[in-house]
Amino acid sequence: MKLHFDYLADRPELTDLVIEWWYTAWGDRMGDKGRAREQLRASLSRDSLPIHILASLDGEPVGTAALKLQELIERYPDRQYWLGSVFVAPQYRGRAVASELSRSVIDLARDMNLPHLHLQTVSLQGGLYSRLGWEPVESFNYRGEDALLMIKPLQ
Repeated sequence: MKLHFDYLADRPELTDLVIEWWYTAWGDRMGDKGRAREQLRASLSRDSLPIHILASLDGEPVGTAALKLQELIERYPDRQYWLGSVFVAPQYRGRAVASELSRSVIDLARDMNLPHLHLQTVSLQGGLYSRLGWEPVESFNYRGEDALLMIKPLQ
């Protein structure tokens, strides 16, 4: 099977699917689904942040990730450029889709000459991100959940 990447902006008909995926993982912190759907649709872009990437295997959508200007702004208002919203449909996990999505966003950030990327993960050892060269910055608790802030220098 061949993994292919598109901008979600080029596949806006898949916005509802992406929102459904996100709600299976983060629905408890996303608020109103209709509002989230409209925000995602309004933010679709190929060249201004956020930029959402869609992964497909043999034409079937299997996951998504985003290059964002900010995330966790109330905790880290001065930290810009984030890898976020990494999600792989359960039946496609274990096939390196998340790794390839992450690499795709890293490549996009490098093409944009960004100095670094941040991310948050609930894998307190860094998980797949450590294997991809991300460095831990600090552990923190956000909305009752322990998490790890990581950074990847790009230059």
